[in-house]
This record gives sequence, structure tokens and C-alpha cells, in this order.
Amino acid sequence: MNTIEKVKTIISGIMEVPIEIVNLHSKKNNFEKWDSLNQLTLVMEIESAFGISLNLEEMGQINSVQDILLLVEKHTKA
Repeated sequence: MNTIEKVKTIISGIMEVPIEIVNLHSKKNNFEKWDSLNQLTLVMEIESAFGISLNLEEMGQINSVQDILLLVEKHTKA
């Protein structure tokens, strides 16, 4: 599973939506269940899935699928 598919799968599970509606252009406000608690759950799942650690500033910058992908890329490019 590539990075995009893995991120889409994580978001789909946490936000309880079909994976088909999660895409590169999906934003926080597209998901009814994307609240502060699920934001934290999302961060923890992303960190676990990719073996990375995000700082508080980065966590607060996540507003879209694209934001997540950029952070994953940044932290896995070592």
C-alpha cells in the first residue's frame, strides 16, 4: 500500500466515511467527524503507521489530506 492509500485508509476509518470520498483535495471541513479529538487520533495513527513523530506546531497545521502527505514526506525523507 502506498503512502496516499495508507493515509486515505486511516482517515476513512477514523472519520467513518467510505474511502472513495477521501482524496488529495479533501479538507478538514469535508468531514463531519473531524473534530479536535479525532484530529489527535488521526495524528497518533499517522505517527504509528509511518514511524514518525510530529511536533505540536505540525499537528496544528493539519487541515487537509495534502497537509498530512506533506508532513509524512518531510519526516520520512531522512
